[in-house]
Parts: sequence; structure tokens; C-alpha cells
Amino acid sequence: MGARFRLPASFYPSGYYGDARIIVEALKRYGMIVSDNGSGWYNQLKTIPGSAFEVVDTGPILTS
Repeated sequence: MGARFRLPASFYPSGYYGDARIIVEALKRYGMIVSDNGSGWYNQLKTIPGSAFEVVDTGPILTS
């Protein structure tokens, strides 16, 4: 939990439309933070395989 992932810029969103297309574009631009507290993906989004995402390196964790 807490890892950050995004879809690479090369991910082509053909076949996605409506709200799913907006979410795919947001996943490419902003990414997402993983949390396993919800339900599964629905509709068109469930066709995106986990292997399509790349890990975002957010740098070292700083502690005080």
C-alpha cells in the first residue's frame, strides 16, 4: 500500500470512452497511489492489465 504507479505516456487509450477515457488519461498524467481497501475495477478499466503500469520513483523516504 502506498506505492505510486502510472500508465506510461505510450499507453494508447483507444477503445476507452466516456468516464473510463478520462480516468485513463488521468492515470497517464497523474498516476495513482495503491490502496487495497476498495473493490475491483469496473467496466472498461478492468481491461487494463497490471503490467501496463510503471512504478513512479518518489525518492527516498525521509523520517524525523
